[in-house]
Amino acid sequence: MLEGKLLNERYEIIKFIGGGGMANVYLGNDTILKRQVAIKVLRLEYANDNEFIIRFHREAQAATSLSHPNIVSIYDVGDEEQIYYMVMEYVDGMTLKQYIQLHAPPIEVEEVIDIMTQITSAISHAHDNGLIHRDIKPQNILIDPYGQVKVTDFGIAVALSATALTQTNSVLGSVHYLSPEQARGGKANRKSDIYSLGIVLFELLTGNLPFSGQSAVSVALKHLQSATPSVKEFNPRIPQSVENIVLKSTTKDPFHRYQSVFEMEDELTHSLDPSQLHVAKYEDPEADGTITKAIPIMTDDNDLSNTAAIDQATIMKSAVSDNNSDELKEKKKKKRKKTFVWVTSLFIILFGAILIALFILPGLFQPKDVKIPDLAGYSYEDALRELTDLNLTVTKKEEYNEEVEADHVIDTNPPGANQTVKENKDITVFVSLGPEKIVFEDYVGNDYQRIEAFLKEQGFNDVKFYEEFSDQPVGEIIAQYQPSPGTEVVPRDTNVIFEISKGPEQVTLNRLVGLHIDEATKYLEENDLKVDIKKEHDAEVEEEYVIDQSPSANQQLEKGDLVTLTVSTGPEPKTQITHDESFNVPYTKQPTEDGSEPEPQEVSIYVEDMNNQISELYQEVELITEDTSFTIQLTIAPDEEATYKVIRDDELIIEETVTYKDAEGE
Repeated sequence: MLEGKLLNERYEIIKFIGGGGMANVYLGNDTILKRQVAIKVLRLEYANDNEFIIRFHREAQAATSLSHPNIVSIYDVGDEEQIYYMVMEYVDGMTLKQYIQLHAPPIEVEEVIDIMTQITSAISHAHDNGLIHRDIKPQNILIDPYGQVKVTDFGIAVALSATALTQTNSVLGSVHYLSPEQARGGKANRKSDIYSLGIVLFELLTGNLPFSGQSAVSVALKHLQSATPSVKEFNPRIPQSVENIVLKSTTKDPFHRYQSVFEMEDELTHSLDPSQLHVAKYEDPEADGTITKAIPIMTDDNDLSNTAAIDQATIMKSAVSDNNSDELKEKKKKKRKKTFVWVTSLFIILFGAILIALFILPGLFQPKDVKIPDLAGYSYEDALRELTDLNLTVTKKEEYNEEVEADHVIDTNPPGANQTVKENKDITVFVSLGPEKIVFEDYVGNDYQRIEAFLKEQGFNDVKFYEEFSDQPVGEIIAQYQPSPGTEVVPRDTNVIFEISKGPEQVTLNRLVGLHIDEATKYLEENDLKVDIKKEHDAEVEEEYVIDQSPSANQQLEKGDLVTLTVSTGPEPKTQITHDESFNVPYTKQPTEDGSEPEPQEVSIYVEDMNNQISELYQEVELITEDTSFTIQLTIAPDEEATYKVIRDDELIIEETVTYKDAEGE
């Protein structure tokens, strides 16, 4: 697991966010520029392929030259402990494949055109800079929440083209987007990218792939042999002008595709113009169908002329070859016999020559033996003189050494101490350059503890710091006293002094409760503290005086921190009260002796409050035949009162007054 690892003392790997067949992608942090990045790390199985690594570095570096709003920017390329990585722009979104699965079918044609024009603009820019993608597919295209499209994986796509194109039942990249010429083993070119763009357009319009199968081989054969299905069969509402772009970009013969991605982009841009509403369906101008043609294999990105079909002459030549096969076999047998005789004779001659060289000639021309002196500590000039006098040749090899003075001998190979060698032997003399010097970097903005540990690993023994108040985080280096950035130094002989931040200057917060708001805010402003004022009613604290504060008194704050003051607005004003008044009205008629229905009594209610006049009936007359309870609602203004009356059969039986205080106390 790479989480937590720091690459190049700069790129911190935070977490795994995705992966594919060739690489894993991690969310990272650029500790110098303080920004999020995406770090693509090649899988371990490619780390030992030298040819792959060379091409990867070359092509990834080439991809860094691409600068386009629809291409993921590559910031850096490097390797560390067999970890080969690219540092790229981080796009907070999803792959176009995920977007299609989430929104299709169908994505609106207008949106599809917008997405495709962004993609084609990116690929056109890459082609103009001499870079072919070779692996265009929705999985290599990102889209953010605002619809901005970013094409990625230029470097890896190009580097991987040099490796084996096939794996077990698979093809490099995705076979579903592979051009016919690539499926036949040909070299990818600009027209191959156009074909893949057409397949991506098909998938955006329909939510489906044009060709599918049980294996990569079966899908590749369909790219070679089957015509691209009609997108209008999936969605009849798609304009013919848009379907024509799919058909023209995915025709089998590269000659009949768009001449450039820019031409395809231009047709996409104008495909929904009114003038394009009634265009005819695109017809592939390929051969008349009487002779089966082979898809040409391109040998040069810009040369589409060196292609040929399997014609009648080729077929006849194959037939003649079959008829003459017996005669050819007989000739091959005779030729093998002659070859055997010649090879045997040559072997005998060579064997004799080797015997002479090993046992006769060495004795005639053998050089003399000489002894190599121990030259450790000699100046190089003295050592050269000694070895030359012994008829030995000298190869000088310089290297840094902490113990041996510059331009003096560290050791020899073969080593000295009177070892015997032949004259003219090549002796390698290792000469000291003295202690190794390094360029001291600018570490301002970095965390001091991490830089201190790093410098001590490099051999710096004396690393010091002074602390000062600063707006920067605690422990961050804010100044570099010595040595100056860019200075060449010997670590063990160099004193390092930094100034680091101990954070913003702190303020001890006074008690502000009980102060007038003006006095409290003046104190906060004088101490560079921000203030947020909240107001609330308080019956006991005078208006405009502080009731509460947060943080509380005696807390340590940094300049710029926020202090919240709660300020009194005086007692809460009274509001009207709604009061429910209940009462019982007794029924007073005598019961009937003959068992007939009781005689009803009329009940009338009158109310005097904020909403009613005592002269008006509060509610309709009620007829009661038994004791009955009533509830009325009184609305009483502050410090006022409400009155109600109850009349039964023209007799006043209840008259009550309810004060605001009585209602408030309930």
